[in-house]
Amino acid sequence: MSFIVVMAELIPKEGAEDKLILLAEALVEETLKEEGNINYKCLRSITDGTFTFVEEWESVEALSEHLNSPHFKLFSKESADLAEDMEIKVLSAEELNLYE
Repeated sequence: MSFIVVMAELIPKEGAEDKLILLAEALVEETLKEEGNINYKCLRSITDGTFTFVEEWESVEALSEHLNSPHFKLFSKESADLAEDMEIKVLSAEELNLYE
């Protein structure tokens, strides 16, 4: 089975971490309710504070719906001034069953 994986790395501006955590919390909560979402996590690096969103989607269409959702648009708008940089990687993937 193939699916879509998104890895979005966000470098917060100094002092913006707490606000970004609140925004990410709301985004993750709403995104996990979306049809077509397999997994959605927000991780924070313990070494440099970078936020990484790790997402799995059933299809490009499901991801597209997410990108047009009110909660994603709100996060994008609110986080724009809180981040120094953001890098996004999107790939079509299939799971390797290496442990069977």
